[in-house]
Amino acid sequence: MSLRTLFYGFLGAFVIVAGVSAQEVRDTIGPVEKQAQSNPITPENPIPRRRFSVAPTYPAEASGINAVSTVALVATIDETGRVVEIRKAREPLVLTQFGTPNPTALRIAGEAIVRDAAGALRRWTYDPPAKGPMAFTVSFEFKPGAEATSSQSTTVTPPRPAALAAGAAAGLAGMQPVRVGEGIRAPTQIRKVQPIYPPIAQAARVQGIVILEATIGVDGRVADARILRSVPLLDQAAIDAVRQWEYSPTLLNGKPVPVVMTVTQTFNLDSGVPPAPPRQ
Repeated sequence: MSLRTLFYGFLGAFVIVAGVSAQEVRDTIGPVEKQAQSNPITPENPIPRRRFSVAPTYPAEASGINAVSTVALVATIDETGRVVEIRKAREPLVLTQFGTPNPTALRIAGEAIVRDAAGALRRWTYDPPAKGPMAFTVSFEFKPGAEATSSQSTTVTPPRPAALAAGAAAGLAGMQPVRVGEGIRAPTQIRKVQPIYPPIAQAARVQGIVILEATIGVDGRVADARILRSVPLLDQAAIDAVRQWEYSPTLLNGKPVPVVMTVTQTFNLDSGVPPAPPRQ
């Protein structure tokens, strides 16, 4: 093989790697994810086997406030199984045991966690899907002193309207949520949205109870939710429903405070939970 051939081969590989590393984490649906909407995940077109993955690092910005965080990203893979687009499914939830941290420190830690989660996800590769491109959700959980863990979901959360995202952030800014049950009564629910039964779960006859931990802001809206007990094909549907729930604000010493509480979502094939609407 000539030096000229080796050089151009190396240059081609460099261009591919540079293109992947230059990806940005999107806030809106990208062109490839838009194409993927016509290729839903089904038993005939499942999420393919992951061939290579790395765990994200725990960023120094999070270590500085001893942060615990969950972040959900929508990964879009092309026909070859390469991750070509990444989008934030929602803003990351960042909690800390260091009292009431500076809101700026929370924001910086959240940005670093998204950065490092996306940096790892960009390197993942999958077997070619039966029909691509394909989009699905990958969630990461970060804890001090432990390797980040990840899980995949077949359901893709649409971008959250900017006004709602800003409201959720404001509901947690500068406040450490208190846990229901530690002298704190559960807030009164004023709005409940039933989950939509994913077609893939119905086809597989999957049912069960998903247990979640919901963080409720000072405005009574659910700022975020994470899975405590999983039923993989049902998790994202449970999260999507719970994030639309609303409660009366919780007061502590006469002032509204964010709270953390455990909630459940029951999926029963005979319960009449509505199926997902057909794709247009």
